[in-house]
Amino acid sequence: MVHLSIISATAGILAVASLVSATPVPSNNEPKARIIPFVNKHAAARRSKSYNLSETSKRELHRIQGRNERDAAFTMKHSGTGNLKAKRTAAALEPYDIDSARKARTNKRQGYATDPSVNNGDFLYYGNITMGTPAQVTTIDFDTGSSDLIVPSTACANCTGPFFDPSKSTSFVTTNQPFAIAFGDGSTADGVISSETVAIGNLGVQNQPFAVITQASKGFDGPNSGLMGLAFPTLAQTGATPWFMNLANQGALASNVVSFYLSRQGADGSELCVGCIDGAKFTGQPEYFPLTPGNASQAYWDIPTQGFTYNGQLVTQAMTATIDSGTSLIYLPPSQANAVYSKIPGAQPASDGRHYTFPCANVASLGTIGMMFPNSNTVFNINPTQFNAGVMDEAAGLCAGAIVSSGTENGSALVGDAFMSTWYSIFDYGNMRVGFAQAV
Repeated sequence: MVHLSIISATAGILAVASLVSATPVPSNNEPKARIIPFVNKHAAARRSKSYNLSETSKRELHRIQGRNERDAAFTMKHSGTGNLKAKRTAAALEPYDIDSARKARTNKRQGYATDPSVNNGDFLYYGNITMGTPAQVTTIDFDTGSSDLIVPSTACANCTGPFFDPSKSTSFVTTNQPFAIAFGDGSTADGVISSETVAIGNLGVQNQPFAVITQASKGFDGPNSGLMGLAFPTLAQTGATPWFMNLANQGALASNVVSFYLSRQGADGSELCVGCIDGAKFTGQPEYFPLTPGNASQAYWDIPTQGFTYNGQLVTQAMTATIDSGTSLIYLPPSQANAVYSKIPGAQPASDGRHYTFPCANVASLGTIGMMFPNSNTVFNINPTQFNAGVMDEAAGLCAGAIVSSGTENGSALVGDAFMSTWYSIFDYGNMRVGFAQAV
């Protein structure tokens, strides 16, 4: 099964359309922030009997390969062109804490027209967005590792619903410009670049460019219907500014951030906060780290690290970490993955050359693995329950660690929800930084 969150660099656009400029939906007096409850898809998958760790990492390794190819293409395209001019106009606001607003309202110190924490729907579904006029609901994977909005239409036989029906929307505009995606496992999807009104609660953008998928090969389906990329425009296969950044650039948010709370051990309660942070989901104060390179060429949510730690001591080299909500595990260059596992009692390389295993019976005595960042003394440890990625060999009683070899010595780490589920993660577009606080 291919999940929409695992788009590889073999995705290609055959043509990029010129669309009407995206604009925020006219606002009322509601708060410019929204909480979206959603299912932690990776936690849900791990507790499923059909969960296949090897297949999960295989798809995610295609994502890494795709990134390497995109990076090479970008470097070649822009070499010798000088500094790019930034198009970001989002204000550098401090993150708006929606929990503080809740408490203030409860204490009758201020009031709002609606409760920003509404939409507490069925947690068996992913986050909902609405598209079109009148609004149609579909389910979306919110992905900080990609930048396109991709939604299947009713014409797509091998896709997962709920589907978007363009014929029932008066605001749908198509360019008839083709869009094509190819995945690492050989499955494909095709459609057209279009534009539509896209909203989450009271936060909406008119004329938002997106790819409406009209046909796909078998294997394209997944538990959620579509994908909303939250990375930077440089990465967008459609050439469009992502929905969240359109809102931010137009001053339509209380603060120009999105933040994630990912539940642990299969529990419900994961949420995305658009335009806000939720102080009820973390303890202490967030620590923030600037993006690299931090300019108009930014594609991913990349931050420098001092390296990975074992029992509080650095054991790897410094690396650049991509914080990616669309990835379940953590991928390090082979030498750095080996440096971590060399410290873990009983850890051995698996036969696939990517994973490392350890006796499942030893999970409680593995030690603590974490990360450190420049100009901070905090060790951002991974919850031990999250470092255990699941059973690799049931007969031998072997489990796999959440750190996997990427197969490439490129000085980069791809950091997914094995880390994010321990640390409330704040993606601050206005200040070009990522923040972490201890998740509850």
